[in-house]
Amino acid sequence: MPAAPAVPAADAAWSVLRKALTDGNPDHRRQALAALGSLGADNPEAVHMVENGLQDSDTVVRQTAATVLGEMNAREAIPYLKQALNDTGEVAFSAALSLSKMGDSSGEPMLIAVLSGERKDSPGMVASAMRDARNKFRHPRTLAFMGAREAAGALLGPASTGLVVAETALREKGAPGRALAANALADDPGPYAVTLLEWALADDNWAVRAAAAKALGRRGNSRTTLPKLQFLLDDPHNGVRTMAAASMIRILEAEK
Repeated sequence: MPAAPAVPAADAAWSVLRKALTDGNPDHRRQALAALGSLGADNPEAVHMVENGLQDSDTVVRQTAATVLGEMNAREAIPYLKQALNDTGEVAFSAALSLSKMGDSSGEPMLIAVLSGERKDSPGMVASAMRDARNKFRHPRTLAFMGAREAAGALLGPASTGLVVAETALREKGAPGRALAANALADDPGPYAVTLLEWALADDNWAVRAAAAKALGRRGNSRTTLPKLQFLLDDPHNGVRTMAAASMIRILEAEK
């Protein structure tokens, strides 16, 4: 009896991914989405499959799909990410981060609401945006949204020593979300971003202050930002002092 014809390698590979996406274990579905993300936005089939993940029954799987689409820079998925802003807080926040990464400001109210946290001294010019966000999203100020590792990675990258230190600081409730929101606002073209980031330099959590300082290195200016960063050169935490110093240099060199 002749042997069955071999399944083409590509067909076999896609079959594994499709099977994992329908697996009853949500961790398996998340792993499949992460793998699809590695194919990039140039693969329309992969983008489509990750987009479908936004409709998954599991909140964490939907959150993963929203994050992966941003990592893929899948601009064709922007309409679907905008729809995801109406999902639960965790998914909406991930969608807002991905939209911001791709230069779309639709998620700005969510980022503002998260970064504002529980503080009562918010800048007057962002008050209306914060009210809009609180009306639209479910408790955006108090949800942690992301874990310490994700937030620390966004802030410091793969530097293992700094990552451990930042993870410790970001275990405080709400701090990971605030740090990630600050990081994302560096890409936000909205008029509130610089004012809000300068305000966040006074956050109680040192890792959030460092994240805001880093973001201001990209968005700040010598007129209003530089004096605030210079004040942080005396911050009690080395991570804040060094990030503020680096951002000051970046601003000054950009304005030469």
